[in-house]
Amino acid sequence: MTRYSAPIIHQCPACAGYFKRHALTSMHFHADVPDWSDGKNGQWWASASGSVGRCPVCSTSVWIEDAVEVMHLPRHTPTMVGLDRLWHRMTGDRNGRLREVLEWEALPAALRNAESLRWLSEADDFIAVLTEAPQRLRERELHLRVRLWWALNDRLRHDGGGTPSASQSLMQRSIARPNMLRILELIEGSPKAQVTRGELLRQLGRFGEAVAVLKAVVPDGRSEVRAVRIERLASARIAALQPL
Repeated sequence: MTRYSAPIIHQCPACAGYFKRHALTSMHFHADVPDWSDGKNGQWWASASGSVGRCPVCSTSVWIEDAVEVMHLPRHTPTMVGLDRLWHRMTGDRNGRLREVLEWEALPAALRNAESLRWLSEADDFIAVLTEAPQRLRERELHLRVRLWWALNDRLRHDGGGTPSASQSLMQRSIARPNMLRILELIEGSPKAQVTRGELLRQLGRFGEAVAVLKAVVPDGRSEVRAVRIERLASARIAALQPL
């Protein structure tokens, strides 16, 4: 079963406002959802970025690792009506319920009413963050560009793969292709990214290079299986996104 933590309050480094998020603590994998050749898993929770979002107070993009963690809130808001309060006071509040309610009510309203961080999930979201300010850290740019690659592929994913329409082909030329080329630059020399490299080359129509890269993937179980399947697509000169 997919589970989330109780609300975690963070402080935005840009405006000092508060936002909450729920960390993913366990994941349920549905057997009938495909893995895709670009590396995205078909599980519903795989779409949004868990590393960066937009502050609900100032709309600035926020990386979770840059935001100060303030506190964990209770999973359920503690409440108690007047007669119950009186009863717990008279009986010594043995189970601590009244104390929990009073501690909750003593928190500043900004903490109690904090809205959720707005996760990025659409192509426009990732494009906006990439263009707002240069990503000083290589791994952050790579994270955003891979998510952008996936988001642009989603329009094909929902149709089960295939060839882009005319409007999608225009998107491919103006945004997707330069983005894929930049990902290739960012993963240059990374042994762990060889399957991704092969898939990017295949989608770019550079089939011979893709086959050579994928044949050189070091066997390690899952990566080897993916590499073989994508290599077959490249050998058949198929550039379209495919479910694996």
